[in-house]
Amino acid sequence: MTQQDQHDDRYSRTPSERDLDVLSRQLGRPVRDVVEIGARCACGNPLVATTAPRLSNGIPFPTTYYLTHPVVTAAVSRLEAEGVMTEMSARLAADPDLGARYRAAHEAYLTARAAVGERAGTGPVPEIDGVSAGGMPTRVKCLHVLVGHALAAGPGVNPLGDEAIGRIAEWWTPERCSCEGAWDTTGQAPHADLSRHTRTQGLGPEELEAKRAARRGAAGHAAPAGPTEET
Repeated sequence: MTQQDQHDDRYSRTPSERDLDVLSRQLGRPVRDVVEIGARCACGNPLVATTAPRLSNGIPFPTTYYLTHPVVTAAVSRLEAEGVMTEMSARLAADPDLGARYRAAHEAYLTARAAVGERAGTGPVPEIDGVSAGGMPTRVKCLHVLVGHALAAGPGVNPLGDEAIGRIAEWWTPERCSCEGAWDTTGQAPHADLSRHTRTQGLGPEELEAKRAARRGAAGHAAPAGPTEET
């Protein structure tokens, strides 16, 4: 990005109303708690939403850099389907230098998230202290998270995120706009959130804890489920 671009609203990190509209269309749901635009397409459209570490409904949210562009997310999904995450995790265990650089990416993520929390006014979020995202610092659990981090932080911060960006060059590169036809631009942007978080929107901390306790009680009567990570 040139110095001139930094003064162009299309490339500002501050989200505009248009940015929020585009993000909602990209995701297919109302976007929430966006603090900044972490990265943009060559044309200026959002690629990554920088999200507050605590959502406005009180839920801790560790995925600071949320990859939103449908073309990029689809390309990264292809890599995941090809088993790239397993391959990368094996390399982390076998290559001390790569492991050290990946751990440094984890630390950089935590530092950046704390700074985002300060700018968002959410302050510390003790529930996710020491927890970054994407499987860092020892494995690869979600390439979308690593690519989002790499795009927001720039080259040289997240080695596996950088590598994944190189490996999707057949379908997308940072220098080429792939926005045309990538999401619905007609009619009203999505305004009803049908995600699992809808049931907790607007609840206070005590109400949220009561709901979590109820879910824990229900889980005690059902088959245990493994951990999940939203990206």
